[in-house]
Amino acid sequence: MKRLLIIITCVMTAVALYANPPKLNVENLFDGRYNDNKNVTITIYKNNGNFYRGMTIKNNPGIVKKIAEAITKDAPRAKEYSDHHDADGQYTALQIVNNGEVIYIGLQRDKHGGAFFFIQGKEKAFK
Repeated sequence: MKRLLIIITCVMTAVALYANPPKLNVENLFDGRYNDNKNVTITIYKNNGNFYRGMTIKNNPGIVKKIAEAITKDAPRAKEYSDHHDADGQYTALQIVNNGEVIYIGLQRDKHGGAFFFIQGKEKAFK
């Protein structure tokens, strides 16, 4: 009986841990701090079980740097990571799995202090 209780407790703990929200550093960037910034355009939508958040930044290398730092903090959790530099800019992409679903994160930086940044995945991945 004790053994059964221990097994049930372990299974319940594993299920609870598996179902935790991802708590990604990049998600914190959509906390409203840039809503009134004229150099930032934010898009958020939910549609058919998908969740998307995007941010376009113009001429603000400080914000772009904060996004890049958040991505760097989340990178160890990625199942796939890529970073590409060329004459036009830098492109970073991550795929993080949570609740059995993939969260896609991307950052495209230009050499003028601008960027396009997004987080996208099934709603289940963010729960």
